[in-house]
Amino acid sequence: MPFAASYDRTTKIVSAVVCLGLLAIVFAVRNPVLAILALLILAVSFAWSPRGYRIEGRMLLVDRLAGTVRIALDGIREARRTTPEDLRGCIRLWGSGGLFGYYGLFSTSKLGKSTWYVTNRSKSVVLISDRKTVLISPDDQEGFLASIQAAAPVVQGMSLSSATSERSWRSKLFTPLGAALVLAAIGLGVAANLYSPGPPSYTLTASTLTIHDRFYPVTLQARDVDLGGIRIVDLNQNTGWRPVTRTNGFANSHYQSGWFRSASGEKVRLYHAGSPIVVLLPPSGAGPAVLYQAEDPVDFVHQLRTAWGASAAGQAKAGQ
Repeated sequence: MPFAASYDRTTKIVSAVVCLGLLAIVFAVRNPVLAILALLILAVSFAWSPRGYRIEGRMLLVDRLAGTVRIALDGIREARRTTPEDLRGCIRLWGSGGLFGYYGLFSTSKLGKSTWYVTNRSKSVVLISDRKTVLISPDDQEGFLASIQAAAPVVQGMSLSSATSERSWRSKLFTPLGAALVLAAIGLGVAANLYSPGPPSYTLTASTLTIHDRFYPVTLQARDVDLGGIRIVDLNQNTGWRPVTRTNGFANSHYQSGWFRSASGEKVRLYHAGSPIVVLLPPSGAGPAVLYQAEDPVDFVHQLRTAWGASAAGQAKAGQ
């Protein structure tokens, strides 16, 4: 027999705030690592949230996207609605405290350690056996308790008259996991906005240039770069190369890397650590240009022309 599980108002508010907060940070920062982490937090939290309950034979099944939890009804000695006294001194040991429900491992002064699969605190039911204490929240409490009595007639001390108090629940709330996730997301957002690694290092060989960026590293082949067109560009004066739109990259006020669109409409790879002086590496064919901020632009251009020019000269001599 299935029993639905609905969210209470606090769960709806916490879930909405966390989802909107994480999405707002992702869109503001546009950091792929942060986006993946935020989506992972939401996906895992939603997958572990109870979707409903079923009684099959002498088993209670808690339906979740992450997998169905099977709880044996054998040995249950008490099944009733929770009371405010049951939740006195509640401590969350591990689990969610409002993001898509209240689930995980908790401890209270009266019940001790207990496992929760709750989405609506005003509908909660406690099942106590010799092995463990479980809290769930079917919308139809009376129908659920009647089904438990039918499925496990050995139940002792059945009580259907104890009512929960929503106000008492709220007064005993522990710090919700949702709040912790919001704080973590805010911390990540602050860290992303303060991230300032300076110009990325590079490795130059006779045939390649590798730019060692944390998020968007790249290796350029010498044959794909117009050696004669390499030059130093001042973005304050050569405004056509100034990046104006981020298409797939990281950006804050201190550092930008990845794919951008310039004011002239060209798609470029950018590695910019604040200075308006960058080195332009134009493509020899149809590829994108690269704008790289070197610590010493003049020396960097000299190194490129020396390494790649000598290699090109050697190849030309070998072909004669």
